[in-house]
Amino acid sequence: MKKMLFFALLLLGAGSVSADNTMADLFAGKTKLVFLGLDFTQAKYVGAIGFTDPAAIQNQHMVSWNNLIEMEPKKFSLQKAFNLKDDMYASKVEDMISYNKSVNVKENITESEYAITEDQVKKSVAKYSLSEKDGVGVVYVVESLNKITEKLNVWVTFIDLKTKKVLYTEKVEGKAGGFGFRNYWAGGVYKVNQEIGSKLYKKWSKSYKA
Repeated sequence: MKKMLFFALLLLGAGSVSADNTMADLFAGKTKLVFLGLDFTQAKYVGAIGFTDPAAIQNQHMVSWNNLIEMEPKKFSLQKAFNLKDDMYASKVEDMISYNKSVNVKENITESEYAITEDQVKKSVAKYSLSEKDGVGVVYVVESLNKITEKLNVWVTFIDLKTKKVLYTEKVEGKAGGFGFRNYWAGGVYKVNQEIGSKLYKKWSKSYKA
């Protein structure tokens, strides 16, 4: 009898430890949000006139755009947008910086319109090697930097960090703007963040109300 009780408790404990994180947990404040940064592995650069130095984009700007999330939290943090306390929010972009090293920017400059699908987003996420294992991660899977429309197009993607399961993804665009190449496209990231804070958080929280 004691053995049966022991194994029952063991199984119950294992179940509670392995419980998946959900979007409802996030909006109920029951799980941490980790901003993982920008995934450029599927991105295209539309309008060649705007991307004349692909080597700099690949070796310098991709790292810088990600680092801004941690270095300038007042501008690029999602903590306020999601109404989270300090202990329920973090940013950790080093995994995306490493993942983006496989990108070849020069081969992805185009004059044609370009889009990716939700399935492509999920395939990219499945390849991630994430050091964060606790909570829900949010990553911007970049679809395009479009110089013609002057917009950054990303898939805002929520991931259960324990399983790498995509919980939700939605395409969002941000108007680019700022002085200099880096700041111009960083402006697009800022606008995506603003869109989340001003509109999308409310919509998502209603959809996933616990």
